[in-house]
Formats: sequence, C-alpha cells, structure tokens
Amino acid sequence: MTPAEPDRPVYRLLPEVHRSRDAELGHPLRSLLEVVEEELLRLRGDIDGLYDNWFVETCAERVLPYLADLLGPGDLTGVPGGAVPRRALVAHTLANRRRKGTHGALEEAARDITGRPVRVVEYFQLLGTTQNANHPRPGDVRTPDLRDTAGLALIGTPFDRTSRTVDVRHADRRRGRHNIGVVGLHLWRLTAHPCTGVDARAVDAAAGRWTFDPAGRDLPLFSRPRSAAAPAEETDVPAPLRRLRLHQELVALRTGSPSTLLDGPDPLLTVTLPDGPVEPARLICADLTGWDRPPAPSDGAAPQIAVDPALGRLTLPPGITPERVRVAYSYGSPGDLGAGPYDRRATLMTAIAAAGTPWPDAPDWQIAVSRDPAGSGDPSVAPPVPTVTTLGAAVTAWNERPDPRPGQVGVIAVQDSATYHEDLTGPQRILIPPGNRLIVLAAGGRPAALGAFGLRPHLTGTIEAAAPGGRAAETSQLVLDGLSVEGRITVAPGNLDSLVVSGCTLAGDRAAALPDGGLISADANPRLAVRLQRTVCAGVRLSDVPTLDLADSILGPRADGLALDAQSADVGIEASTVLGRTTARSLTVSDSILRDRAEVVWRQQGYLRFSYAPPDSHVPRSYRCQPADDAAAGRVAPAFDTLDPAAPGFGRLAARCPAEIAEGAENGEEMGAYRFLRQPRRLADLAGRLDDHVRFGLEAGVFLAD
Repeated sequence: MTPAEPDRPVYRLLPEVHRSRDAELGHPLRSLLEVVEEELLRLRGDIDGLYDNWFVETCAERVLPYLADLLGPGDLTGVPGGAVPRRALVAHTLANRRRKGTHGALEEAARDITGRPVRVVEYFQLLGTTQNANHPRPGDVRTPDLRDTAGLALIGTPFDRTSRTVDVRHADRRRGRHNIGVVGLHLWRLTAHPCTGVDARAVDAAAGRWTFDPAGRDLPLFSRPRSAAAPAEETDVPAPLRRLRLHQELVALRTGSPSTLLDGPDPLLTVTLPDGPVEPARLICADLTGWDRPPAPSDGAAPQIAVDPALGRLTLPPGITPERVRVAYSYGSPGDLGAGPYDRRATLMTAIAAAGTPWPDAPDWQIAVSRDPAGSGDPSVAPPVPTVTTLGAAVTAWNERPDPRPGQVGVIAVQDSATYHEDLTGPQRILIPPGNRLIVLAAGGRPAALGAFGLRPHLTGTIEAAAPGGRAAETSQLVLDGLSVEGRITVAPGNLDSLVVSGCTLAGDRAAALPDGGLISADANPRLAVRLQRTVCAGVRLSDVPTLDLADSILGPRADGLALDAQSADVGIEASTVLGRTTARSLTVSDSILRDRAEVVWRQQGYLRFSYAPPDSHVPRSYRCQPADDAAAGRVAPAFDTLDPAAPGFGRLAARCPAEIAEGAENGEEMGAYRFLRQPRRLADLAGRLDDHVRFGLEAGVFLAD
C-alpha cells in the first residue's frame, strides 16, 4: 500500500492507473476528493487531540483546569499570565500529596506555585525544651555556641539553627514562628543574574582598586540557585554571598576538598587577568572597606587577589597594574528590569512593535561590535557580518555607508559584556536619515537573529542621536535595547519620529563627573514619540517633543528632585514608578506610582486610575487612586526597600508598604514598575493552598527571606 500523504490521504490510496488518468484530465478527481480529505483531516486532528488531552504533559492549555478538577478542590491552574508553570503545578499535585507534609513536597509545591526558591523550616524542631532521657536531642541547646562563627552569622536567616523559647503568635499571619506545630516557608523574591566576560572597573588602577560592577559602584555579589534538592541550602538560593562563606570555600580548595561554589565548569565568580584566568586557590576573601591590598608575591610565588563579596570589590598586590581585568559574577535584582543578561527577546519584539512600523525579517545593513572579535560572530552568515572593536566605529560605518535611501533598516549588535569607554557624540553621533531605522542592541551570534539574552554591555559615555534632513514617507526610528549607559541619551533638534529605549539602565557615574548622567533628553523634534519600556533611568527631560510613553520603568531619583520634565508632551505612564516630581502637558496614568508632586497643564485631558499621587498634586480626574481621601493621606504612602540604584532591591515595594498600594493595581497586583512580577497574587495563591500540602496538626506560615 502506498503511504498516505498528510495532505491527500484518500487520493494516494487510489490505484496509480486512476491517478494517471486523472492527471491527464487536469485532476478533477483530486479536486473532488480534497473536500472529503479536508473533513477527514479535521476528524483525525480532533481524535489525536482528544488522545493528547488525556495526559497533562501533552494536553492543550484550555484542558488544564478540567484535569485540575479531577484532582480535588482548589485552584490548581496557577497565576494567569504569570511565570508560574501551570502544567507542572497540575502534574506534580498527585506526587506532592503522596509526600504531604515533607520538606521536599512543601518546597516543590511552593516553587511550582510562586516560581521562586523556597526553604522550609520546621520551627517546632528549634524550640528550646527540657531534654528527656528517653528522647535526647543533642543538637537542641538553649545557649548558642559563641565559638561557632559560622552558626552565629546565620542567626535571623532561614538557615538559623539556634533554639528559641516558645512564641504563641500565629505563623499564618507572619508574626510567630517558634511554636509547637509551626512550619515556615521562606521565600526569596530577588533573582540572581549571572554575568560573564564583564570588565571590572578601575577605581584606582595604580593602587590596585577595582570593582566587579562596570559602573564602579559597590554592590554585593550573589549566589545563584545551583540545585533543586530539598531542603534548600545557602548555595541553592539567590542571596548575597557572605564573606565567611566565600572564605570557607577558598579554604576548602586549598586543603584539597571540593568547593560547592568555585569548582566545576560554572564557578560562581572568576577573575581573569591579561595573562589568563586566576586560579580560585589564588583568591583570598577580605573586608575591603579600606581597600587593603594583598601582599606582594615573593620567591616567584603566584600573586594573590583579594575579593570582598559584600562590597563587590577586588584589590591586586603591589606591582601588578593590568590594563584590563575581566570578571564573572552574579548580581541581584527584583526582576527582569533594566539592562541585564536575562532573556529579552519577548520585550524586544514589543519594543520594535512600539516603534510603529513592521520590522523586516532581515535588515538591509548590519554590523557587530566586540572588544575581542576573535571567534565572535556567526561564520554561517553569508555574506559574513563585519565586526569592529568599538561602538564609535560601528556608528561611523552606519553614518558613512554608501547610498543611504529611505526605508533602509540597520542593526548594530554588541556581542559581549565588555565596557566601552567612548562618547557617541559630535562626529560619532548616531545619524538617522529620513525614513531610516536603526536598532542598537546587546545580542550574541548573528545580529539579524536578534538573540537578545546573556549579555550586558556597558558604555561609560553619552549617546547622542540626530535626524537631520527633511521628512520621508517612512518614519525615522532609533531603538536601543539591553545597554547599560553611564552617561545620558540625548536627541538633538531634528526630524526623528520615534525613539524606543527598552531593557536599558542609565545611571550617573560614580564620581558624578558626567553632567546629567542617567538622563534621557530630547529637544525640538516636533514629531518625536519617546517610548521607555523595562528601563531604569535617572529622569526624562523633553522640550518641544509631543509624546512620551512609559511602561514597566523606573525614573529617578535625581539630586534636583525632578524626574520627569515634559511640559510640552502628552505623557502616558503604565505600571511605572516615578521617584521624583513630574511635569507634563497632559497625563494618562495606570497602575503606577508618582512618589512626588505632579503638575499637569491640561487637566481636562487624561486621567489617573489605580495609581498613587501625592495629595498636593495637580492632576486630571482620578479613579480608585490613592490616597483615597485626606484622612488616608498620612497613612497611605509608598514604602520602598531602598532608593539606592546600586542596591539589589532598588525600587521594590517594602513588606511594610500599605496594602492599598501593594495590592492596589487594577488586577489586584502591586502598583509600580514591578507589577509584571504578580507578587501579591503568587503569595496569596501559596497561602491559600498550603493546607493541601501540610499534614493535620501543623500550621504553616509564609515569610519573606529578602
């Protein structure tokens, strides 16, 4: 029998003599049977789909709620639209119920529900009780061992093993912990982002002072989850790396013992000098608050390098002054916001769509940028993509390309996480001819593929763009994605139609030597629409620019307190946090926080909905905003973990933040830039389903570990 083709299963079953005769007549029989085959294929697809829907691994997404109903009461479908693995949540339910009440079941269920690392602690095991001769508990001692430095450093953390007296307050209200029958689930909200091939910042190269952060800021290094084993240990959660823990790992290496953090193909941190990678055994952990240097090597010994994970600093011994030090490390942040090595492909497509014109499958012009061009690029590309070593050279190649015509699309892809000490201003500023479009992004591999993840390049200077000339039928657009900029982004007077800044971080330099560092500004572009998405910057200043849109972004704080100055623009703010004063011609705000006073010229236009604005603001009409009245003004105000841009919890709402703001967005989520994380819904979902996984007689509470 002739194998049936998927598109003509019936026609292929006919004898060859009939198919030959049908071909001679122009295929009238095949056309007739196509109607039958269409219904047959539809029926076959329906039967195959019904079979697939019997199993949670292959069923359609719409079938998951029905399979969840077969498992018993409770919502097992997870957070709609969130990062919760709904399919895994349903698939793991039966296994978790068989292990009900155990560490592994509780941690796995909590991870499935929240998508975050969790450590379960049985607090009834940590009660300081009178010992029973028939049931001795050698590890349960009332007084901590003051000589146990490692144990004392963990007091107050989820890894604390110190016994306590009884606390009768309820754990399910996040108040009491140490009581009979209490189980605590400690949840980490921060995420550890691994960075590789980063250029350390020379604070004082002659004195051997460097920082892991390419912007020269003090920021803690993070450990990152390395195992899904239960119970979760300190190396399995995204938390700041302690000095003592790093010291213990280094001592283990020197004594020949295995190291959990520094061994293997993916060590937690590495240091690379021009002559090659530094062996982990040559690292020493130290408190570098005073920038103490390790001693100079003697008798031909290899030099040691001091590392401070709490401050993100490293020092070199006297006599060693390399031109370049590269490091690999992990830093913490609440979510995928700003420049970072996370996967930005989805947000990049959103940014390109926001520019207003469909993006072609292949650009007309492209170039790659890498400080180490050897081995970079994609050799399979034909013709090969040229690679340069500076951003200035790439911009010059774009500006001076032959025969620029309206409608051309260009891509400049930065293919590493290096630091570029240059200014894209003056002769090297980005020129957008009429009707041309250019995207500058961090992307590895072939630039046309726009594989925007894994990289975090840093620019210490300023980016200036200009669109000289007249107006073309096509729009003139500039898109910046995935860049860390220490200076500012400015658009000179001209005819640019669209500026999109997506997944970028703009922060002032450490010495505050750059004027208006971290600022986005534009002047005298009468058709320009500025759009910020998943971006962190110090502020936005617009003059004679008609439109500004913010989404999932953080503005401020600035020294002068003015985060958004756009008196000539119609401003739209969606799920963003503005940490300073706001001025605009008209204002439309949803699910956002305006921390300081807002002044709007045209208050008859626009609105505020499900947002916060100070009571003394002059804004359009509001709907379900906070504070609701003067009586609530003194109590309802946003509270943040920190307003330091270098701190891991920058811009995140604190646990003490009033519920009117922490759960005041339209869908019950938090107001501000981190609404997309859906944290309140995840915590409520976990708290509501703990009874399904805790055995009878136990009380469970959810506690925030960071």
